[in-house]
Amino acid sequence: MSDAYRSPEQTGSQSPAASAPARAGNGLAVAALVTGIASLLLLWLWFVGIPLALVAIGLGIAALRRARSGAAGGRGMAITGITLGAVTVVIAGILIAVGISVLSSDEGKDLQACLNKAQTQQAQQDCSKRFNNDVSN
Repeated sequence: MSDAYRSPEQTGSQSPAASAPARAGNGLAVAALVTGIASLLLLWLWFVGIPLALVAIGLGIAALRRARSGAAGGRGMAITGITLGAVTVVIAGILIAVGISVLSSDEGKDLQACLNKAQTQQAQQDCSKRFNNDVSN
């Protein structure tokens, strides 16, 4: 008798074991992680990075609450999403503070006045060069 007609007990092979049922994951945690990474990468577009960071923090908090109430997994991703969102907000705050301090300085006020008077692209570039020289000296 050929192996094709033998039962698994006769051939010595076992049928593949049934796989364990898939655990339902915490999609909010994944979303928090993805938006946290995106917020940090897109911080240079402040109008995209900052809102994404706030969304990452919100999704991460919701994912942590879901994990506490018994949802399967996702705690580490939720915490990472919250952390990345918070880091993005802190970096954005630092950049905004530095920008405000530079623009409110004497050199920044001179740059604003020069740019307001500039009529051509060349005049604007001259203002920028003058500002860079003032700041570096």
